[in-house]
Amino acid sequence: MQQPKQAKWVRGYCETVGDLLTHEKVQQMRQYPHHKPIDTLYHSVYVSFMTYRICEKLHLRTREATRAALLHDFYLYNWYTDKHDEGHAWYHPKEAVKNAELYFGDLTPLQRDMILSHMWPLHLMPPRSREGLALTLADKVGAVRDFLRLSKRFRPVYTCIETEMKHYARPAASR
Repeated sequence: MQQPKQAKWVRGYCETVGDLLTHEKVQQMRQYPHHKPIDTLYHSVYVSFMTYRICEKLHLRTREATRAALLHDFYLYNWYTDKHDEGHAWYHPKEAVKNAELYFGDLTPLQRDMILSHMWPLHLMPPRSREGLALTLADKVGAVRDFLRLSKRFRPVYTCIETEMKHYARPAASR
């Protein structure tokens, strides 16, 4: 049974990113491994839900930040098998921005910076906003949880989000 406070968080989160989560290209993120055995969509929902909660509590730009956080790994390829001229850590933020703008239109400067800088400190582009720092920290927590096999603890919340998303279902569209 979902607790009322958790239900409020889930509902607010889904109102913020529902249109993105129901998009067929975002749903394709399920096909791509992130940190084994976690898929990219599960990881991105975890990170964006955490970013949503941080930004709400700190009265930051929650909508912009949560949407950027959901799309921070929107690279749509298997990074274990598909290789690029530069390493995945440097390549995929640029690919995520490209895909986000292709399917959802222009990102705001805040969103673009958040996505491009989320791999800091691995690469030397630090986030320029508190929202970007929230995403970067949520991503690092998510990655550690993935590697330690603790991500399954998010499954009840993820299931509630999936259930809530049935209210946001829309026909498949390319844009």
